Order: sequence, then C-alpha cells, then structure tokens
Amino acid sequence: MKWLLVASMLMAMGQLSAQEKVVHGKILNDQGKPIIGASIKVKDKTLSTSTNEKGEFVLKLNPGEVIVVSNVGYNRVEYVIGNSSEISIPLVAAEIAVDEVVVVGYGKQKKVDLTSSIAVVDTKDLVKVPGGTIATLQSAVPGVQVTNGAIRIRGVGSINGTDPLYVVDGMIGGAMPDENNIASIQVLKDAASSAIYGARGANGVILVTTKRGKAGDVKLDYNAFAGIKNISHNVPLLNGQQLAELINEEMYNKDPSRKDYLAALSKPSAIGQGYNMMDELLQTGNYQRHNLSVSGGSQNANFRLSGIYATDKSIIIQDKNKYYGAQFISDFTKGKLKIGETLSLGYTRRNWSDKNIIDAQKWSSTLPLYDANSSTGFAGAGNGTDVQSALANAYLNKNVNDNFSVNGNAWATYEIIKGLTYKFNMGIDLSRIRNEGYIGNYSVGQYQNHNPDELNISSSQNNRWLFENTLTYENNFGKHAISALAGITSEESRYNAVNAGARGLPSPDVLILNSASLASSRLVGSGVGQSAMYSMLGRVNYNYDNRYLLTFNMRRDGSANFSNQYRYGNFPSVSAGWRISQESFMKAFPAISELKLRGSYGLLGNSDIAQYQYQRTVSFDHVWYYLNNVMVTGALPQTPSNPNVKWESQYSTDLGLDLELFNHKLALTVDYYNKKTEDMLINVPISFTAGYVNNFPVLNAGSIRNRGWDILASYKDQSGDFSYQIGANISFVKNRVLSLGNNNEILWGSIAPGGENVTRTAVGRSVGEFWGYTTNGLYTSQAQLDADKAFAPNAALGDVRFNDRNGDKVLNDQDKDFLGSPIPDFSYGFNADLSYHSAIGTFDLSMMWQGSKGNDIYNNSRYWGEGMYHYYNNFASTLDRYRAEELIFKNPLSGETTVYPKNTDTDIPRAVLGDPNQNLRASNRFVEDGSYLRLKVLNIGYSFSSPTLERWKIDRLRFYLGAKNLLTFTKYSGYDPEVGSGDTRSNLSRGIDGQTPWGLSFPNSREYFMGIQITF
Repeated sequence: MKWLLVASMLMAMGQLSAQEKVVHGKILNDQGKPIIGASIKVKDKTLSTSTNEKGEFVLKLNPGEVIVVSNVGYNRVEYVIGNSSEISIPLVAAEIAVDEVVVVGYGKQKKVDLTSSIAVVDTKDLVKVPGGTIATLQSAVPGVQVTNGAIRIRGVGSINGTDPLYVVDGMIGGAMPDENNIASIQVLKDAASSAIYGARGANGVILVTTKRGKAGDVKLDYNAFAGIKNISHNVPLLNGQQLAELINEEMYNKDPSRKDYLAALSKPSAIGQGYNMMDELLQTGNYQRHNLSVSGGSQNANFRLSGIYATDKSIIIQDKNKYYGAQFISDFTKGKLKIGETLSLGYTRRNWSDKNIIDAQKWSSTLPLYDANSSTGFAGAGNGTDVQSALANAYLNKNVNDNFSVNGNAWATYEIIKGLTYKFNMGIDLSRIRNEGYIGNYSVGQYQNHNPDELNISSSQNNRWLFENTLTYENNFGKHAISALAGITSEESRYNAVNAGARGLPSPDVLILNSASLASSRLVGSGVGQSAMYSMLGRVNYNYDNRYLLTFNMRRDGSANFSNQYRYGNFPSVSAGWRISQESFMKAFPAISELKLRGSYGLLGNSDIAQYQYQRTVSFDHVWYYLNNVMVTGALPQTPSNPNVKWESQYSTDLGLDLELFNHKLALTVDYYNKKTEDMLINVPISFTAGYVNNFPVLNAGSIRNRGWDILASYKDQSGDFSYQIGANISFVKNRVLSLGNNNEILWGSIAPGGENVTRTAVGRSVGEFWGYTTNGLYTSQAQLDADKAFAPNAALGDVRFNDRNGDKVLNDQDKDFLGSPIPDFSYGFNADLSYHSAIGTFDLSMMWQGSKGNDIYNNSRYWGEGMYHYYNNFASTLDRYRAEELIFKNPLSGETTVYPKNTDTDIPRAVLGDPNQNLRASNRFVEDGSYLRLKVLNIGYSFSSPTLERWKIDRLRFYLGAKNLLTFTKYSGYDPEVGSGDTRSNLSRGIDGQTPWGLSFPNSREYFMGIQITF
C-alpha cells in the first residue's frame, strides 16, 4: 500500500513537471520593433525578468499562468500563457502622452494642443510632505519662486502686489484645498494662458481642480500625518562670562581711564554660562493633520465629502492653532443638463502672544530670567540694559484669532445643440474674522510696566459674490477643429468691520468691554468698503490636422477702483504652435516622440491699489477736537485724488519648445519670456503742506521689465521591478526698472532702530536693491585714520572704514551706493522618485531639492547681534572682534584680570561703548550672500502588496516616514536664507532679515513626520 501511494505521488509530480515548460517570448512595439528593458512579472508570484537588447525573455511557466508586461510609455498588458512555447506580445504606446487633458482658463485642452506656457504639477508629490503644495511649486516648477510663503511667477512685475491668482474649480479666488483633495494643478505663466483672466492674470494664475466622486462602490479614504519640528538653524549668543568680558572691553575702549565698571560684571569667570532667553522661547513644535473622505456614485450622480482636522504648535512658545475643515462636492447629470458644486468650509483658531524676538536676543545673559520675588515671576532688565523681557511678554499678553470662511461655487451646463453648451457659474467667498487682544496689568522691572490692563476686540466680515455666464462651441470639419468661448462675468465685494477697546478690566477672566472701570478709555471704530468688477471674455482655438495650432484670447475688465473715464481695460493675447513631430518627414526620426514650437504675445493688467484713489478720502478714526469745551468728532484728509489713475499694463512675449524623446521617456521644455510692465501704479511724494500725512497720490508713472528663461527636464524609465523618474528645472530672470516718472526714485525698507531706508528702486536697476554706505574693511593703520580724519574724526583702529565715494571729505547720503539685490540670478530644483515592486509590497523613495543663486540678504539682525555698542547681548560671532594689540585688563572693582588676545585678522569691528564711529550705519557690512541649496523633502514609503490587501479587504495601504528642510547648504549667517518681507510692499523690502524688533522673517523649521494613506 505504501509503495502504491509513493508511485502515485511520483506520477503526479511527473505530470506537474511535464506541464511546466520553457517559454521564449518577445516584446514588440506597435511598429514591430523590440522593446528593451520591458518588465515581465508572473502574477501572484515573485518570479520576474526583463527583456534583453532584442526584446526577448525566457521563463519557466505553466499553461494558464498570467504574466504582467509593463514598460514606461506603454500601456500595461496581462497575458495568459497557453500551450505555445514561443510567444510575441505587442505593447501599445500609452495614450496619455497624446490625449492628456489639462485645465486652462474656463475650459480644458489636450496637453499637446497647448500654445502657451502652462506648467502641470505632478499631484502625487503634493501628499509627500506637510505643506506639499508650496514645497512642490517651489521645487518642481521653473519660473515659480517661493520666499517665506510669498509666491512670485517669473520675476517682480510691479512694486505693488505680485501674488498669483488662484482659481479652484472655476472659482476665481477660490480657497486652496487640502493636498489630499487636489486632482490637478496647472500654473499659467504667460499672457496667452492668463489673458482670459484679464486684470488679475498679470502675476500668473494657479488653476486647481479638486477630486470628485466616481461611479462605482463607495470609497473611504483616510490620510493622516503627524510630526515634530525644530528651528533649522540657531544663531549662537554669548554666554554670561563672554558677555561680561565684552562689556568690560567696550567700556575700556570708550575710556581706558574710567573706574565706573558694573559691579555685577566685575568677575566674569564667576558668572559662568549665565542665561539664554532664546532657549526659553524656542521649543519643539508638533503638528498633526487628518483627512477623511467618502466618495462614490453612479453614472449620472456622484459625490465626495471630506473632513479635515489639524493642529499646529509653533517652535516658539505660546503659539498654537487648530483647524477644522469640510468640503462638499457633487455632480448630477440629467439628459443634457449637468449640475455640480464645490463648497469648502473652514474654521481656524489661533492662540498666541506677542514676543519680541530681537529683545530676546538682546537680553543680557548675565541676568536671570525669573524672579521669585516679582509679582509676575519674571525678572526685569538690569546690568545696564533697558530691554523688555520677551519671555514675560509671552505670558502676560494673549491674542485669540477666529476665522470662519465659506468658499465655493455651483454651476450648471446645458448642451443647447450639439457642440454648443451654456454654463452658469455662481461663486461665494464669505469670511468672518474676530480678533481679541489682552495685555495684562503688570510690572516687570523698571522698563516693562503696563497699567491698567487693556482689552481690544475687532470683528470683520467680507462677502464676495461671483456670477459668470459662458457659451462654448466645439466642432470638427475634416482636418479642421475649432472651439470658441464667449462670456460675461460680474463680481462684487462688500466689507465692514468694527473695533472697540477699553482699559481697567475687573479680572483677566472677565474680558467684557462694558465691565471696564475706565469709561474714558473706551474707544470704538468701524469701517466699510466695497469693490466691483464687470467683465466680458472670449477665446477661439483653431487646430489644423493636429499640426498647426492657433489661439486668440480677449478679456475686457471694468473695475470700481478707477474713475468712469479709465474704468475699463482690454487684455488680448494670441498664441500659435507647430507640432513638428506630426509632419510626415519626422518619421525619419523615430526617437522623437513629440516636438512642438510655440509662441505667444499678450497684454495683461493690474488694478492692485487701494480703493477710491480717484477720489479724495477722509478718515474719522480717533479724530476729534474741542468746540466750546465739548469734544466733537472730526475728520482728517487721508488720500489725495487722481482722477486720471488707470490700469497697469503688462506686455508679455513667450517663445517655447516642447520636446519628448525615446517614447516619451525624456522630456524637455524650454521657454524664453520678456515681460514689460507699463503705467505702473506708484505713490509719488508731495509736500506735507498739502495736508496729507504719509499718503501720496497714486500715479501711472513707472515701467519694469523682466526677461528670462524657464527650463524643465525629466526622465522616466523602468528596469524589471525597479522604476524611477528624475527631474530638474532652472529659471533665469533679469529684472530692470525702465522708468519711474520724472526719474523719481523710491527709498523703502525702513529698518529699526532709526527708520533708515535700506532699499532703493531706481531706473536702470532692479526693484528693491539694497542701499547704503560701502566699506573698505576695518582701519588697521594710523595712516588710514589720518587719511580719513576729515570725515571719520572719531574712528580708531578696528572701526569700520567707510568710503567717501565723491571725495568731498564729508560722509553723507551722497556717498551711498547700491549694495546688492534680493532677486536671484537663477533659482533651481531637482527631484527624484524611485520605487521597487516586490512580492511583499512596494518600496518608494522620493526627494526634492531646491535653491537659489545670486541673491543678497540685508541681515539687520546683526545690528543688535554684532553691535557691541551697549550692554545688550551679542552673537557669538563677536568673539572674533578686532584688537590692535593684546589687552591685559584688571577690573578696578574686583581685581580680576582678563586677557584679551590681539586679533587683526577679522572683519568684526572693535567693541566700543556708544559706537562713536557709527559702525552700525546701513552699509554693505550687513549684506550677505543669500544663495542656498536645500533638501526640501525626503520621503520613504511602503505599500502593502495586492494579495495582502485582498485578504484584508483593503484597496490601498501605505505607511511613510519623511523629513522637511533636512539639509541646507548656505553661507548666510542668519536663521534662514529664505527671507521674506516685513511689510505689505513686499517687493520693496524683500530680503531684509530682522527689519523690525518685533520679529525676524520667520525661519523654516526642520521637520520629521510619519503618515498613513489608506483606501477601503
């Protein structure tokens, strides 16, 4: 019996082995040519291989088994093994290379039919990192520069606002969705693509399309991440002993014979490390974000609902916020009628307090931070300093900001006849903002007193409505294809606000204005505003035989910001393209998959000015006078009028090349652009005797030009189970001011202390260049001091040597010069996506690098950090300060001796109390190279295999780990080379770090995060 069983098993094994056979296969393209490197994988097994240089492969397979054949640029194929031992499998080129559709203004087009400069963002990159939209735009889109949250597309086209326009699902000024809710992003960079948005397209347009429900089973998606963050680079400060030694040296250099040294600093060695207030203000921040969505539908109706919850605790104490969001999306079809809507709700609450970062840096490291005997628990300033405690401020005042918003649109389309469709689109944008600020009743030392306490509350609401009516027509006539668009739109915004304040509250827990004890302190104010725009638009697209492409755009905008005479502006554009790859002679070049030349020219506009500039305005805010001993409300002139103010105009030319090689594996896009802004809106100074305080009339009196190149290259391929995609981009821009009206120049960038302007915008230069004195190192010899005695009478060895540029022996504004530009010569980025498919799942790795070259930064934080003129703390860099000779100093109060070694090989000036040579005046001493290269994103993920997911009844499950701003290579000495701006006119004060004592340009943080993506 046993022998019979063994024999049966051997016969069965023989039959199985007889079924398995060697299969010789060949993979060919649609022209019958072999495909090299195609991946062949046996379904539900770990067995795989790839084709050789002849497109051939060999595998041992059983009849009925399924092999999966894939290659970059081709549609994936599943092939069932039959009885034949020799097989040939054709692969069809992926249609997406030809039929990929992208969103354009008020419509869609095939990507290959585009005649304008439109960048398509790979949305899979958006969910790889917190804040993925900004990171991707910054790293992967040429011509887009992001600095501290401010986005600029193709340079600085105006001294006014240059933020791009956001359009979400057709809603102009739509709310930016969560990254997990975004289906596509297109960036419109030239006039031909942006002209359909007229006045608001001059700074570029970012089109966003949200994910929508699909026919089929209901799907549940959950995406979440959480992370921690720290300051990416800290600036070290002097410890207590080092600061005491510095101050003693300052005092000695001011007057070597003095005896009035500070007793508290007379023994530096006994002070030791001392105290660091910045360490107390900084913390490890954390954040989390959860997005849960439900979607589904049928052929005629679908929906997608999502909810968002997020929290964020800053890297600076006493600053945190929560966010709640919801999005409702639905689409319905009934015959020729289609209806859809996108509605987003958001609520943010931020709890924070005022913290003066510069004060924290200036706090003497010889002073404790806390005082148990103080009513507040915090120590006050001393040891010669008069600075407030930023730490005390962080806890003794508080602010609460509540922001509720509703943004979205609903639309309906109806096909009147074949090819002719009418669309009605209605959008709403509502916001409700409430701000509450409380400053307590406290006394912290001699210089920090606030009595009585104070409460201020403000509330505002803004309602914006959009109505659009459009007709589109599409038809083909043989080799001719035409589409046309015509429409009218109207938009209206209304704003109102109220604010009130009072002092003398009964308790910090009873923040009610009417409860204030000081009735005379109660103040109330209000404001109203409105704006409107009416527009007509049209577009015609013509396509002949998929080779010759032509597009005309036209928009006429009317804005309430201008008088009747100049209310309307016309913004036309034309673009053309030639798909050379579709010509018959291109068959001789099979390596070229796509080749297109395109060019465009158009006119755009800008109306980004304050309202009512064409009329005189008055202000009633806190204005009163006494008449017969009775207080009467009054008014002050606020702005002078200019009835002739009109639109800014931007003339834009773009020439582009689109090239794809090797079956779309290698792609190259090159654009040259030339943008010229005319009739720029600028404030022209007038005499104060006209009765206007710091408000000047707006005139059309300027012209700016931006020229540059955008270059984008990418390569994708696959080898067996390994696939990869790499990309690189670079943007060059040259900015020039051509005119400013009667050669007027704009001084801006007021810095603290003193309010000195450190930027100058002038004809022949770029916008917002740094302005100040030039230097020639430090004084290192008596001969140098003697030569400059006339204009530097207080200078000594180790002081900054300023240049008397005009040689008149006087150092004044006539000796100032341009010191550098915050605009980079070029910005660049590169990225890589790698993935490996195995039997246990898919492993992926992605990274994004980003940087800029040639931009400068005015590091005003060094005014305090390297000042060495007072008793404040300083940066640790001052340890390298100048000394002409070795100084052996014996403190007359304690008798302690400190040896200060000779140090002449340095660019840090000497330490001297009072700064008699004015070493701290604005100069190129504070201008630094702001170039940098940063690893913006690093992400490593794992996705479970299909068999595992099938067992768990899950469609997709991916875990990932990552880091943001992990590495930065730069010579900049400040916190972060991505320096933003400290005021509303960001283009005139760009690149100034530490412009005011109330905060540095907020640095990027280094973040570590982990997340999950799951679909049921």
